This record gives sequence, C-alpha cells and structure tokens, in this order.
Amino acid sequence: MKVITGEFKNRKLLWSAGENRLRSTTSMVKKAVIDIYQFKLIGSKVLELFAGSGNVGIEFLSNKADKVVFIEIDSKRCNLIRKNLDCLGMKRDDTPPIKVGGKYFIINKSVKEGLKRLKTKYCFDFIYMDPPYKDNLVSETLLNISDTDIYNKDTVIIAQHHFKENVKERIGEFEKTDSRKYGMTVLDFFSCFPDMHQF
Repeated sequence: MKVITGEFKNRKLLWSAGENRLRSTTSMVKKAVIDIYQFKLIGSKVLELFAGSGNVGIEFLSNKADKVVFIEIDSKRCNLIRKNLDCLGMKRDDTPPIKVGGKYFIINKSVKEGLKRLKTKYCFDFIYMDPPYKDNLVSETLLNISDTDIYNKDTVIIAQHHFKENVKERIGEFEKTDSRKYGMTVLDFFSCFPDMHQF
C-alpha cells in the first residue's frame, strides 16, 4: 500500500497484512476522489470515518488538506495510522481537534461515539466513510452525521460501499448528488438539502 498522489506520492505505508478484516481502499478509488476535488483540497478539513489504515485521509493530507480527523474503533489500527503519519513527518494534535496546529487527530472510538465527541466542535469540508461492506452502515452513519453540527451547506460527504448495498437518494439532511461505480465498489456523493443547515 502506498500514497498515489500529491506531495507524498509513491511513499509506502505500513499495512497490517495479517488482519484479513482490514480492507484497503483501492488506488483507483482514491485517485478518483482526488481527481474530482483536486482544486478544493488545499486548506480543507477532512473527517475519515471507519478509518482503518487511514490511507484515504493520508491521501488528502498528501494533497494539501489542512487537517484530517480519523475515527477508528480498533486501537491497533489507530496505532497504524499514527505510525504512518509520523513516518511522513505529520504533526499531530494531542488535544481535542478544535485546536489549530497539528495536521491530524485520531479518535479511538466507534463512529457513533466519535461523532458525539465532535458534535459542536468542528466543521468539515469533506467527510469520507468506508464502513465494512457486509454491515450496510451508510444510511445509519448519514443519520448520525445529521445529528451533529460538523457540516454546512458546502460539505461533501463521500460514502464508499459495496454495489449491492441499497443507499437511498435522501437520508437525514442529505441528498445524493452523484454516484460512481468502480468494480464492486460504489462511491455515493452527498450534500445538504439546499434549504437546510444554512450557516
């Protein structure tokens, strides 16, 4: 596994090859996201949910995102994210992610609990989720995000899921604006309803 675009292109990342439950987002999917939003990434604030190895958030940082917050329930995976970012020379925040300074912050909790921690503290430009394919968690996670103030009318939510998972056009305060298929993987793109969450 490696970084495929930006400042750290071709830098290898640590990977827990022995853990068969950890599925990495493919290079094709990562590159697709970066290509779509390449002109909006500089200075952006990004949230990666179900972060796993953190390779998507690292790709954003490689393309000049200002800060990435990773939420991951597994402590071993959190350590893997931390080691990869330390190797890239990324400074981390050791305090709640509202602080300006570090390039990343890791929350070692479930997504639901992690979102509660962020509820009124931070607003993100991009929220990326890649839940376990078999659990069909996209709709539930979008509803959990709806209960927070971590987004505004310009926030882009990207949901990666298996093509067999049925994701509705409208969920919570969000509507699907685009959907793209890459092999067995689908990326659904969501934003706020135009008349909601205007601040």
